[in-house]
Amino acid sequence: MTRATTGGRSMPNWAIGVIAIGLVIFGLYLAFTKRLPFVSQGYEVKAVFKSAQNLRVKSPVRIAGVNVGEVKEVKALSEGSPAALVTMLITDAGRPIHTDARMQLRPRLFLEGNLFVDTRPGSPSAPELKDGATIPIQQTSNSVQLDQVLTTLQADVRGNLQLLLRELGDAFQKYGGAEGFREIYLSGGPAYKNTALVNEAFLGTEAHDLSRLVRNFDIVARALDKNKEQLKDLVTNLRIVTGSFAAEDQALGDAIHELPAVLRVAQPTFANLNASFPFVRAFAREALPGTRTAPAAIDAATPFIAQLRQLVSRKELRGLTKDLRPTVPQLAKLTRRQRPFMEQARALASCFNQVVIPWSNDTVVSSDGESAIGKVHEEAGYGLTGIAGESRSGDANGQYIRVGAGGGVNTLSGLLAPPNTIIQPAGTVPGVGETLVGTTNFAILGAEPSLQSSAKPNFQPAVPCENQEPPDLRSGGPGAPPLQFRSGGGGGSASGGPAGDVAGLSRKYADIYTDLLAAQQYQALGNDSRGNALMSEASQRLREYVREDMPLYQKAIKALTGGGK
Repeated sequence: MTRATTGGRSMPNWAIGVIAIGLVIFGLYLAFTKRLPFVSQGYEVKAVFKSAQNLRVKSPVRIAGVNVGEVKEVKALSEGSPAALVTMLITDAGRPIHTDARMQLRPRLFLEGNLFVDTRPGSPSAPELKDGATIPIQQTSNSVQLDQVLTTLQADVRGNLQLLLRELGDAFQKYGGAEGFREIYLSGGPAYKNTALVNEAFLGTEAHDLSRLVRNFDIVARALDKNKEQLKDLVTNLRIVTGSFAAEDQALGDAIHELPAVLRVAQPTFANLNASFPFVRAFAREALPGTRTAPAAIDAATPFIAQLRQLVSRKELRGLTKDLRPTVPQLAKLTRRQRPFMEQARALASCFNQVVIPWSNDTVVSSDGESAIGKVHEEAGYGLTGIAGESRSGDANGQYIRVGAGGGVNTLSGLLAPPNTIIQPAGTVPGVGETLVGTTNFAILGAEPSLQSSAKPNFQPAVPCENQEPPDLRSGGPGAPPLQFRSGGGGGSASGGPAGDVAGLSRKYADIYTDLLAAQQYQALGNDSRGNALMSEASQRLREYVREDMPLYQKAIKALTGGGK
């Protein structure tokens, strides 16, 4: 056996054998794998497919028809399942592959069993898949083979297809479907316009609205595909619903006929709702910082809640109870002592509710049924206003206190009077002893209210105020007039002749003037209806007096003074 020598030194035989065995193993590895070991072969991506079909190792991976890698491994996802996990090596030309990438197994040639992996790398906005990441089954699909198409068209399927085509033909020919399509085509112009508006609205108001809608719809579609049993139930229930609509086609037609009117009525509501969305959006933006800071606020409030919990603990409450123990008897004593005060307060409030307030809201009613214009509390205010300016000389409306002098054919006196005068007993001022003498145009009819009607209500000191009889503000009947005598000037009688005419015409004018003053008072207090009616009536009487009675009055005055016949 020979030995290899190196620089005068020989190599052991066993070392030469190890090197030879290593070279043989390396050659065999290159022959079978055709790859250099310890060298990165590319970017590895895995994908789960429903079925591997005829996909083989080394099948190409393509993007837009360009080979960017090959299949490294195909294995079953689990025992007994047709799903397969496919491992692929992607070159740098095929990168990047994004997380929303989609893959499909497609035939390389028609009717040929060889397949390739058609890859859509995904949207640039999505992140890139990490090396060795797996694309889920919701983002992969398989191609439909010709044998699958042929096996689908079995006898029952062909029968159902024939039934579908026959019923579709009857719908167009026998049941007027073609005529309906013609009517839709003729009357569909406005609908196309509205459809265009809807399509334009689908584009959204901001950039990428439509792309976000498509992306979210893709998520929904994958979720529906994931829950196949629930999707089947949805389709079944949809068939039941559409069958119910078909059974009530007449009512459905009537509802669709009324739909335009409903939409016209609802359009203002939709407009107002659409106008409110910007404010809602602004509110959401304003509320967002508060929502974001809510966790910090909760964290800040947690120590306070902990301190509050300690405050209401048994230990703290016992100390608080101990501190309040001397105060509780005093509060109980105060409560007992407050009972008489509260009873007096209740009696006072009841007195106001039962007696004082009803009296202040009452009105004074005379014997002829006429009542005062205002209530007691209102008339009292008017009286206070009237006497408030007693010390003043006057304002723009005139003097506050006016003195009027008048005369007539009647003379009043408290004691003996000359012949032909009206004598009224008790005419002296109490406590003075002077005689009161005056003249008036009219005879005294009496006083209202009388002294009997002016008596105070029956006050019972032993009865609570709340049970006292409320005051009776009715004036009652007028008191009896005093003893009077009437005579005319110059020894004539006041009941006839010129003196009687003057007295009667003066009394008539005084009545008219009194009604005019009352009408003005009603109008000043806001009772326009009654004031206007009384003013109209008194004005009419005044015009008639000036036209008819004034000449007679002037003639009677001249007869009394000797100035005419």
